[in-house]
Amino acid sequence: MTAARRNIVFLSAFHDYRTAKRASIQQVADGLVLAGHQVSFVSTRFSHLSKRTGDSRLFLWDRANKVETVNGIRCYLWRTAAHPFQARNAAINTLMSRLYPFYAALPDRQFDAFLRDADYVIIESSVAAIFMRRIKRLNPAAKIVYYATDRLDTVGAHPFIRERLEQDVALIHHVSLRSPKMASDFGWAAGKLYRAEFGIEPNDFANVGPSPYAPGVQTAVSVGSMLFDPTFFQLAAPRFPDVQFHIIGCGASFDAPSNVIVHPEMKFVDTLPYVKHATVGIAPYHPAPGVEYLADSSLKMAQYEYFALPSVCPNFAVGDVRSRFGYRPGDEKSIVAAMGQALAAKGKIVPRTFLTWEQVADRVLSPEAYPDIFIG
Repeated sequence: MTAARRNIVFLSAFHDYRTAKRASIQQVADGLVLAGHQVSFVSTRFSHLSKRTGDSRLFLWDRANKVETVNGIRCYLWRTAAHPFQARNAAINTLMSRLYPFYAALPDRQFDAFLRDADYVIIESSVAAIFMRRIKRLNPAAKIVYYATDRLDTVGAHPFIRERLEQDVALIHHVSLRSPKMASDFGWAAGKLYRAEFGIEPNDFANVGPSPYAPGVQTAVSVGSMLFDPTFFQLAAPRFPDVQFHIIGCGASFDAPSNVIVHPEMKFVDTLPYVKHATVGIAPYHPAPGVEYLADSSLKMAQYEYFALPSVCPNFAVGDVRSRFGYRPGDEKSIVAAMGQALAAKGKIVPRTFLTWEQVADRVLSPEAYPDIFIG
């Protein structure tokens, strides 16, 4: 582990540390706290426009622009009057290209104070990258880590983000990729690419509660909203009427069959009984550009492996994991076949072991100490 205590700031344009939804960036932050570092989590791209998109951070509206310490992490949600965004309209996107630099320069004393004090700034994929010039202007000694959880094309990032990343590559100390399959997107950062692992916090998984399901019922669970495809359930559920399908935090409304139960977003630890005690795990991703990296980076599918669940996912996300059963999105025949194979595999899967998030966090912060994760 890294011996010296560092001041580490996370910048995200999508997540706040305090949201119920847990992504790997929050877990890495926890890992660095466990390792003894001082950690701050700054959330950006939050404004009155967020009320129109159902932003998961809206419950923090009245707590924005204030520092709050949670689990040893200083949290700050920077709320502005408006923020730039990716649009489907070409003319609007052209305008946004001009607004991103303006937004990146908006004054905020507290935001700048976090950056001035940082030894490391860990930037989550996509929009937060627009602040790299500001970071270096305020704190030339800070090391910038680009934590690439997703490909920009897959999440529909504005073209300006990629342009700015490539222009500012010299400001980046290194890039941590959630999957080596993403490396082709980062040719401009050659020599700085490292693999980021998936981790498990043993305490979270040690005392998972009792089953939330009725005794003797076969269940299938899906957790999360990324690239959520409701078509899977509309095709699968009627063909498996004896299976209860549970969907947690999908962020979408759709015409669901009667044996599909849709739950609101939950705290991470509250989802674990649903995962542990399920018969099958589902990762219902819909196709998007370059989604193959999800075979390595999907948090839900890693949790399914940890609990020894057979899982069902699109063919592009199967990878080389034998406990995953693939289907062609929108194809009823292949969906039914994958579900049948997964149900038959229950009890035959060997659980996978993982690093702790503290170990993962050290690899994100100091990858040069781990030659085996160097990609190129």
